[in-house]
Amino acid sequence: MKHYLTALVLIVSAVVFAAEQQGPMANVELLSGTKQRAQFIGIENDTVQLGGYIQNKFTVVRIAKSQFKSIVDDNGKDLLSDTAAVKASADTSAADTLAAATIDSTADSATVSTVDSTNAIESPTISETNYASSTFIAYESPDLDSSLARQIFSATSQLITESGDSVQNVSKNEFPECNDDLCIQQALRSKGVKTIYFEKTSRESSGDSLGIELTQILYEEDLPTIHKARIKVSAKSPLSDAFSLNRLTNLVLQAKGVVLETKKSKKSFVFIETDPEGATITRPDVNAICKSPCTFAVSDTNRVEFYAYWNVDAHMWGGQASVLPIPGDTAKISMKLKRIMPEVHIITNPINAEIFKSNEPITKKSKALGTTPSKFNVFEPGMASVILRKQGYRDSLVTFFIAPTAETTISVDLQSLTSPEAIKAQDEWVHDRRMLHVGHMLMGLSLAPVAVGALFAYLGSKDYDDADDIKKELSMPGDTNGANYQKKVKKNKDLADKGDKKMIIGGSLVGTGLVLFGLGLFFTF
Repeated sequence: MKHYLTALVLIVSAVVFAAEQQGPMANVELLSGTKQRAQFIGIENDTVQLGGYIQNKFTVVRIAKSQFKSIVDDNGKDLLSDTAAVKASADTSAADTLAAATIDSTADSATVSTVDSTNAIESPTISETNYASSTFIAYESPDLDSSLARQIFSATSQLITESGDSVQNVSKNEFPECNDDLCIQQALRSKGVKTIYFEKTSRESSGDSLGIELTQILYEEDLPTIHKARIKVSAKSPLSDAFSLNRLTNLVLQAKGVVLETKKSKKSFVFIETDPEGATITRPDVNAICKSPCTFAVSDTNRVEFYAYWNVDAHMWGGQASVLPIPGDTAKISMKLKRIMPEVHIITNPINAEIFKSNEPITKKSKALGTTPSKFNVFEPGMASVILRKQGYRDSLVTFFIAPTAETTISVDLQSLTSPEAIKAQDEWVHDRRMLHVGHMLMGLSLAPVAVGALFAYLGSKDYDDADDIKKELSMPGDTNGANYQKKVKKNKDLADKGDKKMIIGGSLVGTGLVLFGLGLFFTF
């Protein structure tokens, strides 16, 4: 039975290199219980023909039908008892179209050979280079500087060698026929390579960091053992970040299957006292920690910056200090507070962006705090946020820490809008806001004509009152032809005319004001 098992192992290990499928893939099970997958070519004269590539040549292995328990394709069809498969194989000889090798079921051991044929199907071209037992493949991302990728590759290769696994550096370009890792892996495996490393360095979606992924494929038996590890490093200083805290070294160890022990760091404590006492202690990521003097725990291992501020009678005193935490011990800080007048200076590029509160939605009625560049006095340090809006640019939500120092400067580069829907929505908001502004302006302008019109109406009513007084005098008995009487008649008429004119002017002005107010009210809704 040994030669049957050997033949099937050869078929399975070689079939993955096939450029074309010569028969359906099938699950093969021998009477001995061995199970494998191979290409089923057919059955001829009670002999089962299984195919695959060995040493880059398509090879047919023939084994007596009586040695098989079952041959089932992926659709669940029993090919061992399928008469159609037997007939199809009998009609066409595989030897006429393939470079074939025959295994004699009566032989003591299995021998597999290949015979070149002018009609043989071409197998994929695989490099004839002799490779070391360990190889290292690197990929270069198209959005990554090639010199940087080579430096990371070289550093990783050296660390792999120092870890006890001397590797041969291989370029992906040596496998032009391969489009993925699996193809390269199979090609190297066919060359006797036992350990394969793949490294991929690429830029993360955020753009400010790089991802380094290392994969080890180890062939100790027929099936490979695979380990993967990945780290993120800063895009601005990738090499120094990769070597800090042995991160690249740990990446190599994890890719080799080493489980790293994580040491639990001892707690660190910080004691802060201020002059005067009772100051609020803060740090850039925490609004308020405690009131001085106080002690609190920190998990940081690098230097930490703290701020203190004290408010009294609308005046502020503040200070800042930094400390390097001591694992398992308490670091002490003493701060003497000074009189300060904190300001926040907000700058944008381009300028003239409107500044809105971030705790409420922006509508056409929202009132801006100002336009950039602007400075604001601060009476309560800590975390704060605003929304910056400028026509043609994306809204920017800016969150920042207001330190109890003289000035905190916030600089923001606005990003242009590209989405047609977003541009349309912003244009509608600007239009509605302008209409609201026009409405408020018209409503304000309406006050003047209404006030002046009311004044004219008041003066006109006074003229009417004077005219009535004269009319009462004229109704008294007297000489109607006298000069004094005629003079009063004329004055009465003049006062009545003046009153009419003033009332007309006043009514017109009041009407105009009401029209302006109505238009303004219309534009505000």
